[in-house]
Amino acid sequence: MTDCDLCGVGIPTVVPVRVFKPKYAESYPHGMWQGLCEGCLNAGKKTHDMQTESPSCGTAGVCDFCGAIAQLYDVNISRPSFSKGADPDTVHLCKKCLSSINEAHEAWEKQKAEDEHEHH
Repeated sequence: MTDCDLCGVGIPTVVPVRVFKPKYAESYPHGMWQGLCEGCLNAGKKTHDMQTESPSCGTAGVCDFCGAIAQLYDVNISRPSFSKGADPDTVHLCKKCLSSINEAHEAWEKQKAEDEHEHH
């Protein structure tokens, strides 16, 4: 079992996303791998697509995924809750993380399609 790095849900498999954390730029110049559940991956992809279609300037702050000080965009996710099952929440991600999530989403969809063909 592993946890999603955005919402914290415990699942058997997460989708790997390459993240460039400024704090670890010297140690990991090619980025670090973090894992997202499919729900957070889809939410990040949706925000990336919306931002691409109608660019906005976002709000300044610290990215919840990589820790960079940058322009941030709201990503609506669902956090697990013992009392309600799930609580809606908003995390703030930078454009670089949204691009990494978009790349991971494309690779994940491609892999799922290939796996589906192998099982037939």
